[in-house]
Amino acid sequence: ADGGWNFDHNKSINPVPCPDPGGAVEARNGATGLALLPFLAASQTHKEGDYKKQVYAGLAYLIKNMEVRDKTGSWNEKQANMYGHGYAAIAMCDAYARTGDKELLAPAQLAMNYIVFAQDPVGGGWRYQPKQAGDTSVSTVQILALKSGHQGDLRVPHGTLVGATKFLDSVRGDKEGSLYGYTVPGKGRGTTAMGLLCRTHLGWMRDAEGLQEGVDHLDKIGPSDDDMYFNYFATQVMFQYGGEPWKRWNTRLRDKLIDSQSQDGVTKGSWFFKAGDHGSERGGRLYCTALACLILETYYREGRVFDELKPM
Repeated sequence: ADGGWNFDHNKSINPVPCPDPGGAVEARNGATGLALLPFLAASQTHKEGDYKKQVYAGLAYLIKNMEVRDKTGSWNEKQANMYGHGYAAIAMCDAYARTGDKELLAPAQLAMNYIVFAQDPVGGGWRYQPKQAGDTSVSTVQILALKSGHQGDLRVPHGTLVGATKFLDSVRGDKEGSLYGYTVPGKGRGTTAMGLLCRTHLGWMRDAEGLQEGVDHLDKIGPSDDDMYFNYFATQVMFQYGGEPWKRWNTRLRDKLIDSQSQDGVTKGSWFFKAGDHGSERGGRLYCTALACLILETYYREGRVFDELKPM
């Protein structure tokens, strides 16, 4: 009723109880940002489309709940921390870039400023709270938010991007940068997908050795049956790369998602993966549904860095 979302979807205005709510009930900003993204990916904005009312209400909720201090605006919150800020910032910047609505300019830029402020001044990454030494997961969400802001011609300092590259260098698991760890050099499945995606937005070209080897690695692993967090980032990497690896990946994951969408009762149209990543427990059915939609909307939501988008 207040315009936002909750990962515990049973706290919404819908009176019919629905199974598999998320446990992160105090992550309202993050839930709202993530829930808005599939609407925006389908070109449903607060200015155009069948869901103008809902998108407007969600953006208004975020603006109302932004904590403005000096020249920064934060959506950092309990149970979501910088994750919540990142997803809310992506949504606000995406809405601004799509509509050019000047009412969104200030909150979008304030959100960018907060990401710049929160960056670890030594290692260049981001973690749960401002200035902490970074991890690949939180850092990726902030880099994607910076990319969304950049596409809307918001101010993104070059030094912030240099720092982000420094962080990625510190967690790469091989010399080429085809594999990535979490807080130290490693070869994690999810962190590798995140690291490669960040590299594409920070300047790597399609013929970069690390990207080619990383894509080959993800191609061999293939999509997960239940880890939507991995699938979400890996799908963007494969889409950016294109070609046969993308065709193979898309065919496998697209069909899996279509077949696993609920067709019955109050859950009809949604997804939930109980045995998946840790986000399924915290984010519940809302989280799984948003990520599944975003994966299926990749063609419409994402421009290819190598063809269309302005490099950061």
